[in-house]
Amino acid sequence: MANTNLPNAKIIILFILSKVDSIPSEKLMDCAIESLYMDYFLYSQAKTELLAKHLMTESVRKDEIRKDASGKPILSCDITPEGTVILNQLLPSVPAGIRAYLSDASRAWRQESKADESVFADYAPNGEGTWDVDLRLIERGVTTFSLHWAAPTRESAERTCKRWKADPAAMYNEIVRLIAEK
Repeated sequence: MANTNLPNAKIIILFILSKVDSIPSEKLMDCAIESLYMDYFLYSQAKTELLAKHLMTESVRKDEIRKDASGKPILSCDITPEGTVILNQLLPSVPAGIRAYLSDASRAWRQESKADESVFADYAPNGEGTWDVDLRLIERGVTTFSLHWAAPTRESAERTCKRWKADPAAMYNEIVRLIAEK
């Protein structure tokens, strides 16, 4: 039996892609499922079909510094020109409630995406028995602050990265204050 929600799921995914450039694959899934118009299985089917029909792309960007939970560079998704044409043709057929939700939610998605791209934190074991921690602030693709240090334990490295991502402005201000203080 055909899933009658599949066309709307595809349109929702294309809409998200049209509003957020180079959205991480995991974030795309979160936004799509957060819409409450699809579950994981419908999302997966819709995404697979959009990729197969070349209406969207999913790839690792050159010089990608963001990493997934396993330490691999993240996959980013974009709408293709063909996907944009299809979206523009089909969006008027989407129920008004879904269109209203998508328009409202797209502002938050763009803000979250910009915040995710501007704050980087990663850690990895080194050959000396400690953990290398890399913290960065990135504005318009340019690193404006970078701190690299060796944490004594994995827990310390992980905690530092979580704190950096949670409130980078406060940590940055405190670091600069401590360094610049006489």
